[in-house]
Amino acid sequence: MIDFTGCQIDSFRAYDGANGSKICVLYQGERYMIKFPSYAKHNPQMHYSNGCINEYLASTIYQSLGIETQETCLGIYEGKEVVACKDFCATGERILNFGMMKNQCIDSIHGGYGTELESVLTAIDMQQIYDPIALRKRFWKMFAADALLGNFDRHNGNWGVIVNENTMEVRMAPVYDNGSCLYPQLTDEQMKAIMKDPKEIENRIYVFPNSALKEQDRKINYFSFLSTTKNKDCIEALRYVQQHYNEEKIKNILAKAPISNVKKEFYLLIIKERKNKIIDKALELQIERKKAEKTVVKKKIRNL
Repeated sequence: MIDFTGCQIDSFRAYDGANGSKICVLYQGERYMIKFPSYAKHNPQMHYSNGCINEYLASTIYQSLGIETQETCLGIYEGKEVVACKDFCATGERILNFGMMKNQCIDSIHGGYGTELESVLTAIDMQQIYDPIALRKRFWKMFAADALLGNFDRHNGNWGVIVNENTMEVRMAPVYDNGSCLYPQLTDEQMKAIMKDPKEIENRIYVFPNSALKEQDRKINYFSFLSTTKNKDCIEALRYVQQHYNEEKIKNILAKAPISNVKKEFYLLIIKERKNKIIDKALELQIERKKAEKTVVKKKIRNL
């Protein structure tokens, strides 16, 4: 773990976001955002959440799926365990998050940060900053990967594109802000208890967390949505995650991480369960639905 305590601080580079304090430091000639652990507001049994650890783990697992993701590493700053996220904006560049892009769609029903799925998809097609086909593919890949990792906080403010106003160039931002994956507000003792109780594991597969996106003002349940959607881009992304999932890579990521054996066991178990019972099962149900639809069509043709 790198000690960033003595690094020069760049006070002119600042970052937003609600989870934990953030500063910019220069390390080996590169800018890094140092994210400090946030308070565990929803769990009185722990002081700080595991957000920093989970940011690193989820980002590294994202990369193992072949999705461009922000580079991260675990470190220390003034005695606190932190996650260092490499700044992917060069001088003259800035992030244009999707909430800002959506705000430019003047005919959008909901505001830039409204997370109704239909409104988000409409804005992806309406915006004129980046290729909507590529943007839509990235959106659904994130959705499928977030379903695998149990991300409850992928909103319009933490994904988007990078723009350079001097050169008028734009590129896709790597996936970032993954600290809300893998149940960051659980102690080791709580993880042990969950692993002993099949019902508690099932709850964390089918009941929570849900996506931050909404349909009819209700947060989307990952399994329910993925197993019933007819959105071809979503199904393609689901298949992508299934095909690029590599359990050995994930085991290796967890084995090298400076975390307790309990966390290693819990994270591996929960990822495997979500892969089998959400990703694989949803695709299985999609195939069955497709076969049923073809059967209905054949019957209609025979009856003509």
